[in-house]
Amino acid sequence: MKITNVKSVYYEVVKHKKEINRMINYVKSGEIKGFTPPSALVGEYNYPNVSVGVIFTDDEKAQVYDAPKLWAANNYNVSEVFSLRTRLVNASKNFNVNNVSMEELERIRLAVISANELNVDLKVSNITLPKIDRNDFYQHGIKTKLEKFEIKDNFKIDKKIERIYYDKDMKAQEGILELYNSRIDENKISKILSVGAMGIKRKLVPTKWSITAVDDSVGKEEIDRVKLFKKGENYRIKTGQFLGNRFTFIFFKGPWSFELIETWNKDPDNVFMGSGDYEFYSGRKEYVKNTAGAYYAVRLAVLEKLLEMKEQYSVLVVREILPEYFVPLGVWVVREGARKALEGEFMTADDMQTALSIAKTKILFPANLERRSRLITMFRTQTTLI
Repeated sequence: MKITNVKSVYYEVVKHKKEINRMINYVKSGEIKGFTPPSALVGEYNYPNVSVGVIFTDDEKAQVYDAPKLWAANNYNVSEVFSLRTRLVNASKNFNVNNVSMEELERIRLAVISANELNVDLKVSNITLPKIDRNDFYQHGIKTKLEKFEIKDNFKIDKKIERIYYDKDMKAQEGILELYNSRIDENKISKILSVGAMGIKRKLVPTKWSITAVDDSVGKEEIDRVKLFKKGENYRIKTGQFLGNRFTFIFFKGPWSFELIETWNKDPDNVFMGSGDYEFYSGRKEYVKNTAGAYYAVRLAVLEKLLEMKEQYSVLVVREILPEYFVPLGVWVVREGARKALEGEFMTADDMQTALSIAKTKILFPANLERRSRLITMFRTQTTLI
């Protein structure tokens, strides 16, 4: 993800300068009392020796600081989410991904699987502010080195999560699916996986990887269910926008397949259309390279919609990243944005060309869409599939 409007980032930093300085002074003492949503961040740099960060704030109502579904439901804008991030601290310490039994790491793990925000005591050092040219700018606030971490509250654990936490004979994928089908937020599931709290051979998983693993695991299960449905009888088009991410969906008559194409739109004269990723009915053997975690997040939202519709379609999605999305906030934006965009009524068409014509009126910069899409090419060259 690229920062599309650096001036806006500077503007937000200046606007929140007082708050940022207050948080710097808050952690300067080194001995801190704080609150965790609960949340932790596992890095990927220098794998298998990775950083594990406790995410905390000085606000006792900490859960709002890590609540993508709440933010989506209440239509938070980028500035509002950014504002929350300026009040976070990421206190991290290095661990080997296989050393999950260490006592200090176990305390972090128990904090993460808790259902409630927790009062915590920390000792930290080496304050570091994120650099403005980094893609993870202020995603998790001020960075510090974790020296000591203690939980001061009685934590509560959802019984479904507790069962999977203590079941050392259940595979991680089985745990992911059980929690998802029990309506546990996938944001929570990815954190449980990330800190090594599920599976047979438990280990730390970098947060970015765990998010994609959850979306992919659930998606594969849902694809098998969607393939049992009858094929849709018409073409459908839907569009919507959230946090500077605009989504246009084209549901083609045909067996399950999926494609995501992304564009970065700085302005009408400065548009970059990146390479997309796709899968046909037989699926993919490798993780995608071009659209990364966004692919699995959007695919999950599409599959959830198809399960609701009880129909099978081939689906092309165009994600347009607008100047409003001036700082990357995480894959959750893509997942929740796609879900919101799929709410409400669809437009319909009787044939593919009409559907494409309608879609082009909804896409801000539709140039080269038909030439770049592998699904459109497939449908035009293999008519027996539709």
